[in-house]
Amino acid sequence: MNDRQRRFHEEWLGLVQPIHGLVLSVPVLADAQIAPDVRAELSSALEAELCDRHGARVFSSLQGFFQRFLGYGVPGMLVPRAELPAEDASGPWRYPPTAKLERLLRHTGVSIGLLCNGEELRLVYAPPGETTGHLTFRLKELREPSGRPILAALDLLLSARRAHSASAEHTLEGLLAESRRRQADVTDALAKQVFEAVELLVAGFEAAAQRDAAGDQLDWLRPALEQEHDHFYQGVLSVVLRLVFLLYAEDNSLLPVEHPTYAEHLGLFGLYARLSEDAGAHPESMHHRFGAYGQLLSLFRAVYYGARHGSLHLPPRKGRLFDPNAYPFLEGGQPGWTAAVADASARSAARPPSLDDGTVHRVLHRLVVFQGQRLSYRALDVEQIGSVYESLMGYQALRLESPAARIGPYGVWLEAARAASLSATDRAKLLKEECGLNPGPAQALERALKEAGKDLTAVHEALAAHAQGPKADRARHKADAGRVVLQPSEARRRTGSPYTPRSLTEKVVRRTLEPLLACLGPERTPEQILQLKICDPAMGSGAFLVATCRELANEIVAAWTRSGELAHVVELYGDAHLHARRLVAETCLYGVDKNPAAVELAKLSLWLVTMDRERPFSFVDHALRHGDSLVGLDFKQIAAFHWAPERQVETFEALLQDALDQAVELRQELQRQADHDDAAGQAEKRRLFEFSQQAIDKVRVVADLCVGAFFAKDKDAARERVRERRKDLAELWLSGGKGAEAAHQEILALVDAAREQLAPFHWWIELPEVFFLERPDPLQGGVVNGAALMEGVVGNPPFGGKNTIGESTPAGFLDWLKVCSPGAHGNSDLSAHFFRRAATLLGEHGAMGLVATNTIAQGDTRATGLQALVNSGWQLYDATPTLPWPGAAAVTVSLVHLARGRVREGLVPALDGHSVPSINSRLKAGEERADAVPLAPHASAAFIGSYVLGMGFTPDPTSAPPW
Repeated sequence: MNDRQRRFHEEWLGLVQPIHGLVLSVPVLADAQIAPDVRAELSSALEAELCDRHGARVFSSLQGFFQRFLGYGVPGMLVPRAELPAEDASGPWRYPPTAKLERLLRHTGVSIGLLCNGEELRLVYAPPGETTGHLTFRLKELREPSGRPILAALDLLLSARRAHSASAEHTLEGLLAESRRRQADVTDALAKQVFEAVELLVAGFEAAAQRDAAGDQLDWLRPALEQEHDHFYQGVLSVVLRLVFLLYAEDNSLLPVEHPTYAEHLGLFGLYARLSEDAGAHPESMHHRFGAYGQLLSLFRAVYYGARHGSLHLPPRKGRLFDPNAYPFLEGGQPGWTAAVADASARSAARPPSLDDGTVHRVLHRLVVFQGQRLSYRALDVEQIGSVYESLMGYQALRLESPAARIGPYGVWLEAARAASLSATDRAKLLKEECGLNPGPAQALERALKEAGKDLTAVHEALAAHAQGPKADRARHKADAGRVVLQPSEARRRTGSPYTPRSLTEKVVRRTLEPLLACLGPERTPEQILQLKICDPAMGSGAFLVATCRELANEIVAAWTRSGELAHVVELYGDAHLHARRLVAETCLYGVDKNPAAVELAKLSLWLVTMDRERPFSFVDHALRHGDSLVGLDFKQIAAFHWAPERQVETFEALLQDALDQAVELRQELQRQADHDDAAGQAEKRRLFEFSQQAIDKVRVVADLCVGAFFAKDKDAARERVRERRKDLAELWLSGGKGAEAAHQEILALVDAAREQLAPFHWWIELPEVFFLERPDPLQGGVVNGAALMEGVVGNPPFGGKNTIGESTPAGFLDWLKVCSPGAHGNSDLSAHFFRRAATLLGEHGAMGLVATNTIAQGDTRATGLQALVNSGWQLYDATPTLPWPGAAAVTVSLVHLARGRVREGLVPALDGHSVPSINSRLKAGEERADAVPLAPHASAAFIGSYVLGMGFTPDPTSAPPW
């Protein structure tokens, strides 16, 4: 397709979908060669189908319009209403027409519908389990000369030619489905725009701090930068994430965008429109205007605390992302500051940063406009919102001590003083390893730096001339001393953050759930499905949990359909798929991540996929938790106060049992409240969760105290001495005798030190409703067999070799992994330890599906992970040994599925999609076989061969001459 045709589609799509969301994408229309056909006779043909009614031109007959204008005149193309199945008498539908049609489409499983009121023709696209999109063709616009592209597009897409003559992928349904599927195309580009928004906000806060410091306001920027855990960057990042989330929520009508008060005084799209108008009328004064940031803060508070004003009602959402106390500097406060809420005088005395309207407008522009068009958040997958966050992980706010420029593909800020101080050898190493430059650009920059010598101004100019990106963009990549910039961490430079596309998460999740659902039988009920417990031990922003939520919800809807309950569910709850997702999210899904911000994003992801306007973001607080999945103790370890127990200690066993009895009862009652969505029900869930946390608090302290003993020393004997002393302290504290309070204070100090270094997560006590012995086993007919834990584990756990683990984890972490995974090798990749952890989380009957490094079937990583699991009774039932990452990242992975117990029954193993008799731990077809062992008599008859230290002399198979 040429540029003129592409501009045609950009023009008409921009005219009809600036509000109701992206339904068709320009790249899909371009690839399908859907060429424009703007001709004058279309306008006259349209006029022939109209008549005057109540002073307006309207369709005289919709059926006639379809038959004559769109070409559906052949018998059989249009089905008369009388020939359609009889309607169900399910009660009145008191909904607006568009919402009513959406419900009808979802109830029947038909994705596309058309709605007409005489003056407008609306295309509604509601694929099952996905968000709805609209395209509205207005007669008034179609009749005007400027609207001829829209009329031509209507003829192209809705005509009988498109429905009956085009190939399946080029029909309207095919184009719509492909547009949805290829939404991942925008993810990487959108992530870059969002990163630009973060940088703009950093610069805006810098400028605001300078203005505020010139007045009588306290310096709020310096303390924020000095706070640990990169407090300033995380705070700025939270603002952008709030904006992205709210734009998505507004576009999907999860916030009251239809209310005039919200739209005019709180809504982001309304604010952006006003700022755009101001920028067009007064561009030179935008940086001298203030007020937009205050509106943002008001919106953030209204979302967190809730708000009522007349008929406007915003329920309190809570959640850490919008908590005004999480990052006090955002509201002008110092560390430890508490937001003024109840006291009006304290609220009026608050002095937020003087962020100017120009900065807010530029930030919103990056988030609202994409490739020249208004970005439709309606059409983005929930996973893509999470991926925006993941793309921003791994940066640190750095105040430059000398002028600097951003160098290389990793975007590393290289300061002139540092570049000038290094020797040529060290500088070459830095440019290659830290900045990621290829030999050619590195040598060119090295020559320029050599010429600049020690003159910092010349060095800065040399760096700026070789900054990343096109020349027109290089001002962004150049900074003076004192500026705050975003520096990528070593982990980010090494691994990046590739977006996990929906196609991959759904593939892994579906194949993991298939054998679990098969165990429940073909007539499985919703109650049976909701008994399943599925976990992601490294959930990130929740992409795999979102996919699991959709998949199980579809199964529940199918069960309602089989039992005849679907019509009743629809009448009670509206969208059956969304109601099923809410039930699944609250009762079936669990996740853990060591990044607390990722946990909050995962909660928001599940809130978004359930599309619930009333529930708080915290409705899955009990199930999505912060912690390190690999660092924690089970029942026996806690009872014995030992990471490798040989005997149990009665004191801690009694404490553990008492806590579990209370916590299990509370959390079971919490899950029984899953259907209670009103304010009272949400308050009761919060109360039950808090009480369950209090019930296990003492046990958590004891467990953290024990884990801390392991990491306190680096030798086993020293660790044992520390453990014994801490055990004595714990026993004294729990006894309540003399010295108990002093012991308690010492214990708290030790536990705080351990939690600062680690993030222990003790699965067995943190999720007691899953791991208690009396839990009915859903995969064995609901019997209580003491063997039911999690039923499924899914995810994409982090990869990392021995050196990476050592650099990014506390001292002693490798030793801990070897203790937790008996027989494990210290050289194993980190992903193998997540396979071992998954095996401990699953009961006697269960399945796991994980994305792994493609070395999972090789060497020490194989021995630590897959080989150990296969030897202990696990069956590999599906594997893709080598899969290029389905996206822009240059990563190759393996997809691995294992099962044991009843879940293995009837499974036909598949390798690369082909049935095989069996799969071994090398991810090859065939039975597991023992490793080869060296023969001592042949020791002198063999040698190691060649060490390949580089790929320069390795031939490419494609370049070999034919034989």
